[in-house]
Amino acid sequence: MSNSPFWHNLFRPADKKRHGICDLWLDTPIFEGLTHSQCLTLVNEMPIRRYDIDEAIFTQGEIGIGTCLLLKGTVNICAGDKVLATMHEGDFFGEVALVIESPRTATAIASSESEIVFFLRPQLEQLLSQSPRLGSRLMQNLARVMANRLGSTNALLESYHVNG
Repeated sequence: MSNSPFWHNLFRPADKKRHGICDLWLDTPIFEGLTHSQCLTLVNEMPIRRYDIDEAIFTQGEIGIGTCLLLKGTVNICAGDKVLATMHEGDFFGEVALVIESPRTATAIASSESEIVFFLRPQLEQLLSQSPRLGSRLMQNLARVMANRLGSTNALLESYHVNG
């Protein structure tokens, strides 16, 4: 019986990589207030992709479908030829695409070999229909993240205007 694939799979340790991804998401403000179990349920459905140096994760103007969490490597967020930010392991970006279907406002390019996990809008929509309370918590978290980033952007633009 111990050689049975059924028993082997049933008692196999959980995927450590997925647990690590869950820990990274739980360190972000998007997943604030979620339990590890709730996060792991979402993470188990998230696609993971590797990118080569100088490969675009997404480009300015294309319609976004979700947010990215950088698992490994570095990613530059660019507008035109200007680097706006450099993302590192544990950083997330592109979160507006979880909320609205609109063109990306910047391009994300891998500046080193990178690995990214995606939280996609259809996953969030499914969560909202299956678990409205949990989905609502994520939406509130997203609203706070976007409001904070908008405030930071406004302050930066104001400093350019005053100092420029």
